[in-house]
Amino acid sequence: MSDIVVPGFKSSELIAELNKAFEGYSDEERAKLIKQVNGVFQFVIKKDGKTETFTVDVKKEGRVFRGTGLKADAVITMADNDFVSLAQGKLNGQKAYMSGKLKIKGQIMLAMKLDNVFKSVNPTAKL
Repeated sequence: MSDIVVPGFKSSELIAELNKAFEGYSDEERAKLIKQVNGVFQFVIKKDGKTETFTVDVKKEGRVFRGTGLKADAVITMADNDFVSLAQGKLNGQKAYMSGKLKIKGQIMLAMKLDNVFKSVNPTAKL
């Protein structure tokens, strides 16, 4: 089991899939994604009174890890189930933001580039 996967957090499994996708990229693919996105995202995921944080670095290295450690350009806070629905393309990011299911601190427009990141795992994802 990956050190990213947190028992009870479905979102952590998707984050681990994203990490696996990043690890499978060639240096050229990773460099292209970093150039397109150029941001560090922190996902603060909440479930049953617990909180887990995951960092997605698409600015320097193209990697994913559990916890903090890099200064985030955008911090995205969501409930576990909502994050899963978003990543699977079942929940529209704009609607989630407008309804308060998705909260963003920092560079809001940068979050729009997350589509490219999520699509590496699920082509129907929409943020």
